[in-house]
Amino acid sequence: MLKLSLKDHLLPLTGFSKDRMRIGQAPVAMVAAVAVMAAFCLFFGYFISVAPAQFPLLAVVGLFVFVLAFFRMDVALVLLIIAMLFSPEISAGSLSRSREIAIRIEDFLIVILAMAWFARAAVHKNAEVIPKTAVNGWVGLYCAAFFISTANGIITSHVNPLKAFFYILKYLEYFILFYLAAGTIHSKKNLYVYLAALLITFACVNIYASGQVQLTGRVSAPFEGEVGEPNTLGGYQMLMLCVTLGLFCHARTRKMSLLLGILAVSTLWPFLNTLSRASYMALVPAYLMLIIYNRSPRKNLLIIVFLLSVVAAGLFMPQKVRDRIAYTFKPQYQETIKTVEIMGIKLDPSSSARWNDWERAIYKWKKAPFFGYGLTGTSFIDGQYINNLIELGGVGFISFAILIWGMHREVLRVYRGSDDWVVQGLSLGFAAGNIGILFHAVTANTFILIRIMEPYWFMAAMILIYPRLEGSTMPLTSKMSGRRNIDMVLGETGVSRPVDAT
Repeated sequence: MLKLSLKDHLLPLTGFSKDRMRIGQAPVAMVAAVAVMAAFCLFFGYFISVAPAQFPLLAVVGLFVFVLAFFRMDVALVLLIIAMLFSPEISAGSLSRSREIAIRIEDFLIVILAMAWFARAAVHKNAEVIPKTAVNGWVGLYCAAFFISTANGIITSHVNPLKAFFYILKYLEYFILFYLAAGTIHSKKNLYVYLAALLITFACVNIYASGQVQLTGRVSAPFEGEVGEPNTLGGYQMLMLCVTLGLFCHARTRKMSLLLGILAVSTLWPFLNTLSRASYMALVPAYLMLIIYNRSPRKNLLIIVFLLSVVAAGLFMPQKVRDRIAYTFKPQYQETIKTVEIMGIKLDPSSSARWNDWERAIYKWKKAPFFGYGLTGTSFIDGQYINNLIELGGVGFISFAILIWGMHREVLRVYRGSDDWVVQGLSLGFAAGNIGILFHAVTANTFILIRIMEPYWFMAAMILIYPRLEGSTMPLTSKMSGRRNIDMVLGETGVSRPVDAT
């Protein structure tokens, strides 16, 4: 048997031949590689001896995920989908009284997957680092807006660079996830697998939340720590419920319709027990848009369910849900909060405090109307639009609006043009859920909430990449007249017409 020495294994990696070795030429590359490996081993050994127990474990898991993602990114993304809702939160300190650094396992996974993605791109020369989608330009515009606003805030001393760094990472994380998903989905099979993983995760979250009702009274997502976030769970459930109903409307078999119907019905009880007023408010317009956009024969069934739900809500609504909604209009005196009155209706202290914060923010925004104060340049405000306006200014706010509008239009285009019932159902539900998200964001910073935005951008990638998939007959771009554009937004009735495209 031929025995090979360590030199025989490493020599081909250096680019030196045995002949050159014999004449005494130093194998510089091999020496450098061994030196790097030795340094890494020493560092990792020291790290294990001094770091808390969970960090070496995370390092080993990260290495495993990196290798898995390098060779099978599609499998790694399934793990990420599960981690979106079932990963614990690790506190990494506080930047200020109102802004804490919270790191979840999926944040860690996204960084590892991004590193693996760039490594794959370096090996495969023809790989797309940033896949082409219909919203690439709008994503770039929005990213440029918050980079410029934050840089301006640092220059004018409104922004602490360390604080801004973490929030820029959070903003970028969702777009990294978007492009990871878009670049990995190469066939309809990939799309179906990811959608199944999203729905199974959604079902498991509902089961978990239902079990919390008797224990806590107000439910939240798994692994939220001592203080839960029911508002986040409510927004996530609203979005996924719309997707489930969209798929239900276009399902081709009774078995699939039954499973989707059961999933939708099982969402209602835990959703009500979030006691999230923002989520309640968001569900109504989302459901209405699900009806307006709908082109399936089951549109009439949705209308009937809506009318019955209005009647049932008046008769069978749980008392604690009634009290939670009614509390909005029950003013209570608090020394530090001025009660707000709108059209003769007085608001509760929580709503009044939020309204007062908005008024102060608008006054402050007038002093920096174009680029705002930068990310973390002002105190945190409940309300995505006000927060965007004051942090990113008018330029950032408009770029954000254009991004969401452009994505919404393209999702509707996919819905109108696809002949695949899964894609039709997904795009219909996402379009309706997107409207709900916009309402949810009135009183919450929805577009930076991890457990809503990660599924949101992942599904957006699934829909927007569809025209490029093998077997898709859709055009990549479209040219639409003004009238056609209006039809896309308000929804058309009657027989489907093809989208004018080039």
